[in-house]
Amino acid sequence: MPLRHARPLLLVIGLLLTLTAVPAQADVLTPIVFVHGHQGSAQQWQSNAKRFSGNGYPDHLVHAFEYDTSVPTNDRAIAELDAFLADVRARTRSSTVDVIAHSRGTTVVHAYLATGATGVRRYVNVDGRSSATLPGGVPTLALWGSAQPNGSIGGATNVYLTSLGHTETTTSAAGFAHMYRFLRGRDARTTLVLPEPLVRIAGRVTFFPQNEGVPGVLRLWEVREGARVGVPRTMTTADGSFGPLLVDSGTHYEVEFVRDGELTHHFYFEPFERSDRFLRLQVSKPGGIGDQVDRCPTHTAVTVVRNREWWSGEDRLEYDGVDVLAPSAAPKLRQVLAAFAFDDGCDGVSAPGVALPAFTGLPFLTATDTYLPTTPAASIRVTEHARGTDGSRTVVVRNWPSDAHAVTVQFKDYLDLRHT
Repeated sequence: MPLRHARPLLLVIGLLLTLTAVPAQADVLTPIVFVHGHQGSAQQWQSNAKRFSGNGYPDHLVHAFEYDTSVPTNDRAIAELDAFLADVRARTRSSTVDVIAHSRGTTVVHAYLATGATGVRRYVNVDGRSSATLPGGVPTLALWGSAQPNGSIGGATNVYLTSLGHTETTTSAAGFAHMYRFLRGRDARTTLVLPEPLVRIAGRVTFFPQNEGVPGVLRLWEVREGARVGVPRTMTTADGSFGPLLVDSGTHYEVEFVRDGELTHHFYFEPFERSDRFLRLQVSKPGGIGDQVDRCPTHTAVTVVRNREWWSGEDRLEYDGVDVLAPSAAPKLRQVLAAFAFDDGCDGVSAPGVALPAFTGLPFLTATDTYLPTTPAASIRVTEHARGTDGSRTVVVRNWPSDAHAVTVQFKDYLDLRHT
């Protein structure tokens, strides 16, 4: 596919930096396995997997372990992690792995290492569990963000990044810099997500938060200002897995996911500038969070996801110029990663920025009463103004009626490269 929209200078710089970042032949790399936290998935690994890739790690050495966080205990996750790590070691022919865990994932890893498990060379504990001693005696880096500002692991290298959000600590360039230095014994050549001349995407459609694959049909559309262009690429998946698919690095895309008798899901993205194997298209099981959304033919329901917390007053999230993040919608303590917007009660009236009660007790989620009419057929401009930058980023979606359709926008959690 021609890269007609790519920024040539950035691509050339990115390619040169990527080539210079490849380690020497004698420099042996250890496989890395990321373990997510509560209600998490491989999504929290997307950005830093790209950063490791840009610093010379080949795809076959970068992995994500996913488990069902709707289960209140960790016994099953611990057993599955044991098997997963053994499989990674076997496939990579490596006697050891490095493990990076976030939040609840740190409890899973601490328990796993306490069994006397061998084969973990180094461990990174991100804004999660404290302990008096090194977990399993494994050399440990502990990064502490705003959720655990007083955390500590005895004998570890403890680093405090308490100005960062709980998830931001594990997805950010700052967190990556410490991870890389600890695992490699030297600074990374770059903490940017470098552009590539050829970009491929792959991932899974999964139930949230079970991380269970969902069968169905996917269609990948190019979109301009929310309108579909040309003919889609269509694929059927038996287990939710898809790709790799070659995409244009300057183009916006929509992935449509269809399964019999269920809502049609529409996922919209910022342009992909680097290959990504950890895309997650998350849908809700019957009885799940999706059932809390009021649905009717008169309005569009949109979920916006970003793996960098939304903070009211410092971030803005706008629908056609109207900010929905008033203080009650996304305070820092809520650590909001996903913001739902729909017409509460289907009454055609908005209450921007007022958090809806059904969501206020759920971790990492918020929702606001936002009326986005479906007639006439039109587009909706979803814009973020991210803290720490004077820029904005916009993804344009179609105003699909919510009684039959669900819309998700996925913003990147990094600010290295901006598409405005």
